[in-house]
Formats: sequence, structure tokens, C-alpha cells
Amino acid sequence: MRITTIAMAATAVVVSALVAGGPASATTTSAPPGSTRTVANTPTGVSLTPIDDRTYRVTGKPRCGLFETTCQIHVGNVGGDYHWDGGTSTATFAGWRYGETRTPRFWTYACLIGCKNSATVSSSPVTRPYPQRAITAQVASKDDVGRTARITGTAMGKASIRLNGRQVATASDAGTGTWETTVTGLQVGKNTLVFQQYVDGQYRDQTSVTVTITDPAKPGRITGNVGTADLPRGATTTVYAGYTAQSAFTTPTGTLVFTAPEGTTFAPGQDRQTGQYRDGTTWKDFGGDSLVSGSRSADGRTYSFSLGSRNWAIAAGQQFRFAMRIETPIGITTTTSSLRGTLAGSVAAGTFDTTATVTTTVTGAGLQATVEDVDVVDGTATLVGTAPAGTTSVEVTWKRDGTEVTRSVTPSSTGSWNFGLTGLANGTNPVHLVARKGSEEVASADVDVRLVIAALTASAQFPADVSERATVAGRGQPGARVEVRDGARVVVGTTVGEDGNWTVSVPAPGRGGVFALQVVQRVRSQDTDTVPVRLDYGAAVRITSPGDGFLVSPVWPEVRIAGVAAPGAAIDLGEQGGVVDGLGHTVADGDGRWVIRTPALEARDHVVVATATSKGANTTTSSVRLVAER
Repeated sequence: MRITTIAMAATAVVVSALVAGGPASATTTSAPPGSTRTVANTPTGVSLTPIDDRTYRVTGKPRCGLFETTCQIHVGNVGGDYHWDGGTSTATFAGWRYGETRTPRFWTYACLIGCKNSATVSSSPVTRPYPQRAITAQVASKDDVGRTARITGTAMGKASIRLNGRQVATASDAGTGTWETTVTGLQVGKNTLVFQQYVDGQYRDQTSVTVTITDPAKPGRITGNVGTADLPRGATTTVYAGYTAQSAFTTPTGTLVFTAPEGTTFAPGQDRQTGQYRDGTTWKDFGGDSLVSGSRSADGRTYSFSLGSRNWAIAAGQQFRFAMRIETPIGITTTTSSLRGTLAGSVAAGTFDTTATVTTTVTGAGLQATVEDVDVVDGTATLVGTAPAGTTSVEVTWKRDGTEVTRSVTPSSTGSWNFGLTGLANGTNPVHLVARKGSEEVASADVDVRLVIAALTASAQFPADVSERATVAGRGQPGARVEVRDGARVVVGTTVGEDGNWTVSVPAPGRGGVFALQVVQRVRSQDTDTVPVRLDYGAAVRITSPGDGFLVSPVWPEVRIAGVAAPGAAIDLGEQGGVVDGLGHTVADGDGRWVIRTPALEARDHVVVATATSKGANTTTSSVRLVAER
């Protein structure tokens, strides 16, 4: 019966609401019996408490009316919105950052015909805890030279990381809680570092790491010495390469590579070496093999060793050395070189990479020759040389007049010799020398004999006196033949003097104009140089007036003869077959013009000839026929 009554009452409420025209005001906190309004009052007993770094316990009671179909409590302002039916529940909030403090707000959510939220109520502020994490630490990197180390690790967010009571880092507030610090002032060897984690000023836990600082290797712990040594020809010589220790050491590791002087080789059979150390002023042998596993190269030019694994017991500043037997050929041509020993490796105090250098000088006469008394014109020269001890003959091979020939010469008891070369060509003449002891070749050498011909120069000059020939002069190879040619014809020639100068007088061409000549230098019947020379003799003489066959009047038997020639030329006028200047003489003016008036000519035919002597003693003629009337 009560149920029926309630249902009827509910129906009455609905009808009453419809008749009233809508819900009651939102400010109403409760509804009287029979009301149709949704009731949502502020919740009670609210709280939010962290369970761990991500889960929270929420508590509260919603306050609704009697008839609400939904009645829940909500919490917000904590990085999310969580609702439950009341009582105690657990919640997570993704938007709530570690270490962040928030004030939770609670409200009632109720639904009948409509839904509504109550006013909010706040609980006490809550801080999201950081993850509970033990401190960790590891060595990320270290600097042996600077004696520092970078340490990284993890801890609780915002935790204070301390070393020896001093804060050195703060863990990040992210979920990882990472931290790092650089520790300085470390000592060579092992360094144990204890890091402590403090949270909110309270010690939580600690961890330790060990940083081992290694003393950096010091280079140059051994240095190579320098020295000198003589290498007699044809002998095997022991040469020492020495070193000085910059730090004391016992057992080194590394290699020693010897390189022989140029032109020499190492004697075989030196694969193990004892070596010596200096004790005061005395050299003493080591107690065992210091160089082992020796390897001689195929050409004998290098010898490589490993350092013996034994107690060398070398003090700082002490010297030690190794001996190498070097074979020097009798015919070696390189007389100055060096033995080099490159020592590389390490000792406890550091490293070394150094080279000992012994400058070597080959002693004793070798096969050699110098060129003397070179005669370029004759194509000869003399070789003056020495030969190794024991040489019985020296063969000389060269090209004589273009054909290769070989001749022998016997050196003196002191090894000296000389030989005359003939038929040498202009330029470079290679000469090959072979020293023999009986039929055995003991040495060889090459020498170049150079026949350098002096260059030819030539220039022409006309004397002021027109009766003197032009001269061509210059310089050339002393003793060489110089020819002045007109084409293939030799106009004049001479021999270059010992001072290298030469000069010739050039016969005039007997015509006007330019005389183009070639000056040629000849050595041993071969043309070696050619220089062109041009001699400009000027115009030849020419009678311009009167014309040929001119009639001479008996009234005026004297005739005016005019013409042209080279300026300054001496002009003689005479009858053909007679005295050359029988009719007169004059000198051409600066323009080359001239005039001569003849004496009275006899009544007969005359051939008048004008003869000009111009610069360079060049003689030219011109004639005209005159008819003297009776």
C-alpha cells in the first residue's frame, strides 16, 4: 500500500511540476515533499590522499534528493576529473605533474529530469609525490689529463645529490629523475666517490662509483743520439747507433728499424743483438739479447728488430747502443750519407719514437774523373781521375766521330790516371768508366764532357772614309772559322781570336742597294751559328743629263754632265779608256746630286764615264755617248 502511495505521490509531483511551469530556482538546496526539482547539495567528508606517485585515495559523500536517478561525487582541479558514487575509491590523474601541489575541489552531480552540479567544496592542498627511486650513479666520461670525471645517475625528482656533504646536483622533476655533475681535482689512481640522495632535506640513501685516473703517457722517454763514422771502400765496418734514456726503465716494448747508408747494405746474420750500456766511461754488454727477431730486407738496406723482453735496468740519462755491420762496395759513388736507427715503443714512464743518426763518410779513392783541357774547335778533352785500390785497368767508352769506341788505361800505383778523348761532338758527350781488377768489374762511373761553343755575334760598320771597306765584327768561339757569305759564295772569312773577337773587311759588291749577307761560324767543318748582316751601300751612280747621243755644238763644246749617286760619293768623270777623272771630279751632295762641266770636247764621238766611289769603297759607273760636231 505504501508503494502505491509513493507512486501516486510521484505522479502528483510530475503533474504539479507541469502545472507550475518548470523547476524551482537553482539556489534552493532542498525540495519539499512532492517537489519535481533536481537536488544537488555540496558533498561532505571529502578528502584526497596520495597512495603512491600515481594513485590517490578519494573519499566523500554526495548529497542529493530522494528521487534523483543519478547521484555522484566529482573531484577536479587535479589534472583530471574523477567521479564515483561516494564513499572511498582510488583514482589516477594524467595531467598532474610530479611535485606539483594542487587544491582538490569536490561537488555533487545529480540527475532527475535534468542534471545539475552542486557548488564546490575544497579539501586540503595535496602535492603529487615523486616516484620512489633509489639513487644510482655511473661514470659517463673522464679526462685523465685534466683529472676530471662526468658522473650521471637517477634519483627521486628534485632530490638533492650531495658529495662529501656538498650539493653537486639536483635531480630533474621529470619522471626520469636524471642528474649529472662533473667532479674535478681527482688523483692519479682509483678515486671512490660516494653520492647521497636527500629528499626534502632528509637523507634517503647513497651509492658510490670508482673513477680510475691514469697518468697520461709521456712521449720522448728515449732520444736518439747523433754520431759520425767512416766506411772504408770494399770493407765491412761496425757502426754504433746510440740512444739516451730520459726516464729510467726496465723492460721496454717496441721495435728498432735500421736503414743503411746510401749505396751500402747490412751484412747478413745479425738477427739477434746483445747491445751495450754505458757505465761511467766504459761500455758494457747487456746481460741478454736486447734485439731479437731480426729481419733483413731482400735488398739488404733495412734490418728490423723487436725489443727483447728482459730487464734492461737503464737509469734516467744513461746511454745505450747497438752495433750494425755495414758492407761498403769498392765502387760506391755516394760518399756521404747516414745510418739511421728508428726506435719506437713504450716503457712504464711513457712512449718513445726517435731516430739515432750516424753520418757516414766513405774513405779511400773511388772511380771518378774530372774533365780538363777541353778544346771545342778540335773536339778533344782530357779525363783526369782516380780508381779504387787494386784496380788494374780503367775502360773508357765514348763516341768518337759518331762511333762508339772503348779504350783502356792503366792507373798508377796510387790509383791516378788520365786519358785523352778525341772526335767529340758539339754539346754533351757521355763517357762511361769501368774500373776492373783483372777481368772483375769493381766500380763504374759516368761523366759528361761538354763542348760548349761560344755564341756568334756580328755587326756591320761603314768607315767615314768612302775609300775604305765596310767592316763586320763580333765575337765567337776562339779558334773557330767565321765566313761572310753571299748565298753560297764566301765573300770573306777569318778565324776567331783567342780573346773571342773577330773582324773582317767586306769587299764592296760593285752595285748599289743593300748587300744581304750571312755570317756563319764553323767548328770542325760544321756550321754552328748564323747571323744575318745587311750592308746598305746606297744608290749606284747614274748620269741623268745629257741623254745618250747628245750633239755637242762647236759653239759650246763644253758639256754640263749631271747625275745622282750615294750621298758623299766621290765622282770622277773621264773618257772611256782614258784617265778616269780626265774630264773632272766632284762629290755628291747630301741628296746624292752632282754636276761636272767638261772641258771643250774635240769634234768626234765621245763615251763619257762617271765613276762613283761611295761608302764601303763601293765603285759603280755610268756612261753616256756624246757626238761633238765639226
